[in-house]
Amino acid sequence: MDLKRQKTEQAAAAHGFVIDTRRELPQIGAVLWQMHFAKNGARLLWLERREENKTFAAAFKTLPSDDTGVFHILEHSLLCGSRKYPVSKPFVEMIKSSLQTFMNAFTFPDKTMYPVSSRNQKDFLNLVDVYLDAVLHPLCLEKEEIFRQEGWHYELDSQEGELSCNGVVYNEMKGMYASPDTLIDSALNRALFPDNCYQFQSGGDPACIPALTYEEYKAQYREYYHPSGAWFLLDGEMEIGPVLEKIGQVLSGFGPQQKDHPIPFQSPVHPGEVRIPYEAGEEDVERKTILAKGWVYGRFDEPAKDLACQTLCEMLCGSDEAPLKKALLERGLAENVEFSKVDGVQQPFAVLVVRHAAKEKEQEIWDTVRTVLEQLAAQGLDHRRLEAVISRMEFRYREKETGGFPQGLFNCMKMLESCLYGGDPAQNLCLGDAFLRLREGIEDGYFEQFIRENFLENPHCAQVVLFPSRELGERKRKEEAERFRRIKESWSSQEREQVIQKLAALRAFQNRPDRPQDLAALPVLSLADIEEETPDIPQQVTEEAGVKVLCHPLETEGIAHLVWYFLAGDLTEEELHLLSFLQTLLGQTRTARFSVLELAASLEGELGRFQTSVEVFAPRGETATCKPCFAVHVSALEEKLEEAKELTREVLLDTDFGDLAYLRGRLRQLKLSLEQHVLMHGDSYASLRIAAGCSAKGGAREALRGVSMLDWLREMDSQFEERGAELAGRLKELCRRLFVRRRAVLSVTGQMPREELPGLASFLTEGRAPKEAVSWSWEKPARKEGILVPAAVGFAGKGGHLAQCGARYSGAMAVAARILSYGYLWNTVRVKGGAYGTRLAITPGGDVAFTSFRDPSAAASLAVFDKAGASLRELCASGQELTSYIISTIAATEPLLTARQKGMQAAEDYMEQVTGQMRQRDRRQILCTTKEDLEKVSRILDEICEKGGSCIVGGQEILEAADGALSCRRDL
Repeated sequence: MDLKRQKTEQAAAAHGFVIDTRRELPQIGAVLWQMHFAKNGARLLWLERREENKTFAAAFKTLPSDDTGVFHILEHSLLCGSRKYPVSKPFVEMIKSSLQTFMNAFTFPDKTMYPVSSRNQKDFLNLVDVYLDAVLHPLCLEKEEIFRQEGWHYELDSQEGELSCNGVVYNEMKGMYASPDTLIDSALNRALFPDNCYQFQSGGDPACIPALTYEEYKAQYREYYHPSGAWFLLDGEMEIGPVLEKIGQVLSGFGPQQKDHPIPFQSPVHPGEVRIPYEAGEEDVERKTILAKGWVYGRFDEPAKDLACQTLCEMLCGSDEAPLKKALLERGLAENVEFSKVDGVQQPFAVLVVRHAAKEKEQEIWDTVRTVLEQLAAQGLDHRRLEAVISRMEFRYREKETGGFPQGLFNCMKMLESCLYGGDPAQNLCLGDAFLRLREGIEDGYFEQFIRENFLENPHCAQVVLFPSRELGERKRKEEAERFRRIKESWSSQEREQVIQKLAALRAFQNRPDRPQDLAALPVLSLADIEEETPDIPQQVTEEAGVKVLCHPLETEGIAHLVWYFLAGDLTEEELHLLSFLQTLLGQTRTARFSVLELAASLEGELGRFQTSVEVFAPRGETATCKPCFAVHVSALEEKLEEAKELTREVLLDTDFGDLAYLRGRLRQLKLSLEQHVLMHGDSYASLRIAAGCSAKGGAREALRGVSMLDWLREMDSQFEERGAELAGRLKELCRRLFVRRRAVLSVTGQMPREELPGLASFLTEGRAPKEAVSWSWEKPARKEGILVPAAVGFAGKGGHLAQCGARYSGAMAVAARILSYGYLWNTVRVKGGAYGTRLAITPGGDVAFTSFRDPSAAASLAVFDKAGASLRELCASGQELTSYIISTIAATEPLLTARQKGMQAAEDYMEQVTGQMRQRDRRQILCTTKEDLEKVSRILDEICEKGGSCIVGGQEILEAADGALSCRRDL
């Protein structure tokens, strides 16, 4: 027996755990330990693998029985103080003082999860300690104010005042319900699962949230939050003894609880069609109907079936030329079609969404869907395309890039998605056999049979139709006002006074500072626990075939990651719109040699990644000029580099834009996507509008992905009959002009031989780009703007650029942003104001942006932002230590990065003339931040708020409340 295994077994026994199984998982290079706590049966999983980032998660099965969002409110509430750490927001205090690489909580349809991760063992133990006490000894069971703050409460300031409703979750879900996608999700779940928990909105329906009482809230916690029904999950390389000791100490206070919460499997149902109105703007609503259909296709313990469904979603609707999507688009029945799966639940289901259709074409749409599926099931699918889609999926599985999540968190989620229902926790981690089954299924008709059984003959399905309404938004606002008026009128004078006093008590609770001794009890690191310097990312700059090449010799397990940056600094604003549209076309449009589907099969079969993006670079502090770039990201096995080069050449130089109907369809899809994105992420668009008035970089970014880009798309759509051929020609000319050696910088991450580098650039012609690099210039004044959206949701932004104050970036500014984001702004905008989120961001480039997210009081938040500098001076005048903020700022500036992401960071630093010495200087400035430094930052923030711009994105009531703070207003 090896020593590590022996130590684990000894530690488990010493701290009350019984080891059930130990399994080696060679597919992923890990060992899976399954244990339970002897005293109460709490289950523990540890995926031991070579990974310095350590992850912990506490998870509970939480099954809603109504739409009040009780478990979502509990998820928020449990992180608002506990028995051992009786401070108002230990979650925020730990964010402010930890080296955490991830810290959050999630409410799913049938479970709630509380994960944390850190690369530092001491910090990791601190986080585990705080989270364990939070979920098992929360103060919210004693302090009703936490429930009212995080969930919902009435607001009435006087006997004569207007009654309203507020609360963090309440406002978050009002924002969510502004999206048609949320309406689709809720309606399909209700129709497909009428007999179990999935029929309910676990996040909460804003119309139902105020029905939740404090007593029911506490009862639901006691029903579901007990170690006997919990899972404790670990991932990564760690000293396991102290971790098991920490968990065991907390679990030892609980005896067994004989409660089981099985989820009954839903028998097949086929309900009638559900029709729901959704809020639309003043524009034409004739072709704005949205149709959706869901099919329950399997169980949680069928990973191959799950992957098969994912494969078919891509096959059927992954591009405009995919057979199902093409049939609907070519007949003019829709502007966009999406096919996806909903998994991570006991019974996964597939969802088809058909967007922007005419009401009178509904039956024709469903007839077309059935006809296409029947033809594919009978005549067969394209086998080469199937193989390519499966290859791309397998590449991503083996590459193990998980977006913004640590890999350990992803692993914990995947284990939970099986074991929660009694399945094998390793099932969703080791998918080699499932991919093998898919490949075998290509030849034996498995996918065609899947279509027949699960889409054509499946008795478990439901349809939803969302129809647009110009009047719905105003009607809902009037109905809400009338409902609150009636509620208030139904109260006696004494009852009104009780509501007024409850609100006063809540505000007093929110204003009450934590006791110093309670704050001091939280476990924290010291500056001695922080490394003085971090290693630079290796980068070797060479020139090959006339192209600047940035080499990053990092271990990538045989995968080469390439990024081409093509400089576009001489493009006009209108050409930047064109460039942004081009980014959505390349790799998705036919070429000289390939149809759209043939190209997709080649890209997916030969490459692990082919993506494009538009980026904007500028040296730190530069406001007059910038360098927009078109980026092409390619990942492939090193032995596939020749294929990668040839396919990249084909896409960049030989894309054919001559199919005008296809081009218009893509344009409309991008327009629709941006319209929906603004409703959900208005804070980002507000920031872009503000930055556009401050610097060339801000202006270029807004032109590429902001509201002005949406304006251009709408204009092009309205004029497409006259200008479509011209647009196609301009796209082709832009490719010819842009993709040349004189504009190119190539980033290479991996350990490929040096002699292979020249060949990567050989397909480009020298081109006519100017020998001297030119940069894009922009001049626009700051503005105070309101943008009206068709939704009862609000987002506020205010900011500017350090250059407006004659200031330059320093590490102390990052500390100041951390202090204000998780102190003053959190307390004022989120806790008291009810917004779902708020922050201050100060970038090394000089952009300064205050934002709020899903904010019911966006106008008030602008005034809050103005006082941020004064709040920072108050902290400087106090005796509060800065150490915790400094530590968490270091963590925020040094996120987890994969080898590919490290290469991209180094390349982007090169493009912005950022050196390793500059990054180390930033780090030292953070570590050495003083209150004198923060005092200087506070004055800069005052000046930014005075000289900068502001923007509110919101519905009618939100903008009306902000009328005095805005100088101009426009519709989205």
